[in-house]
Amino acid sequence: MKQQGWTGLGFLAVLVAAAMGALATHFFLLSADQSSPPTIQWGMLTVFLLPLGFATQLWWNLNSLREIKGITESERRRVKATVGAKRRQIQYAICFYVCSASLIAIGLFLSPGNWAVYKVVTTFTGVSFSVSICSFFLILSEIKEVSDFKSGVHERAIKTKSINKKLERLAPKQPK
Repeated sequence: MKQQGWTGLGFLAVLVAAAMGALATHFFLLSADQSSPPTIQWGMLTVFLLPLGFATQLWWNLNSLREIKGITESERRRVKATVGAKRRQIQYAICFYVCSASLIAIGLFLSPGNWAVYKVVTTFTGVSFSVSICSFFLILSEIKEVSDFKSGVHERAIKTKSINKKLERLAPKQPK
């Protein structure tokens, strides 16, 4: 497993996604008819459910790595440190999804008939949506890494068992 967790490149991708989301909503708002009251976009809140579900799945997968069998004590210490860092990142992501959805919901309650509030809420929604999609792909990458790690440990255990069986057959039999 990678020690560093999400890299600086991942952080840069999130920043670029946020900027793209802000630009997209800015152009959307420029093209909106501001002579009529704004429409409420409650469906945008459901967008946070998908990454939240995958973040929760990754949280459980990381927790299951604590009890993994077939690794040495030094490997267990390294895995424990790496898992701790990755769990902290997932906690931040889960908090982001919940807080973003909550703030958007509050903003949507306040926005009917008020274009100033609607613009702020829509811009925040665009930024949050873009960051959520970007972090979703980072989470998928982490899930794949955890799966690959578990698979590697399992394959190593099978090879070790096979080698031990071969060594037992080669060892001379002790007379009784």
